[in-house]
Amino acid sequence: MVSIGADLPKTVIFALKLNLMKKILILFLAFTLNACNDGDFDVPVFEFTEKVNVCGNFVLYIASTNSTEVLVLTLPSTALGTEPTTTLPISTTVTATYRIFDKGITATYFCQDIPPLEPKILKELKADETGTINIVSTEILANGVVTGYSYEITILNLNFVDGEDRIYFDSFFFGKLDIKN
Repeated sequence: MVSIGADLPKTVIFALKLNLMKKILILFLAFTLNACNDGDFDVPVFEFTEKVNVCGNFVLYIASTNSTEVLVLTLPSTALGTEPTTTLPISTTVTATYRIFDKGITATYFCQDIPPLEPKILKELKADETGTINIVSTEILANGVVTGYSYEITILNLNFVDGEDRIYFDSFFFGKLDIKN
């Protein structure tokens, strides 16, 4: 009776078994990685229009092109002043909030005293207090006269946590806002 591989050297047999084990391991890893489930949370793209919308001097927001996603900043009344640079830590009063709605919002959604029931908020994430809001202001001049200010707003260390999921930006350019006197 002749066994298979009886006349092969042990190193060749070992190499064949090792090659087979590698193929099995790769196949196992492929099935394992394909079976991973990241849950119901879809990581947002954070693509907003360039227009910064204002409600009073305290609420600024940017919206997605279909207005179903918004990033809202709530600022103190002194934030948009004449200082060249203002840095505000995100806190309980200075907030950054990301919202997803079931339908697009109107231009007056955040300007109402009582929030409307429609559209419905599907998800709301508040930034944690590790971030800071930087506002760089420059004068708008017309014939040597200051007619307003332009504000470039950037959020540093913007961090949203939703259970185990995390959305983080080292630096997020919120937008540019011009306010005429």
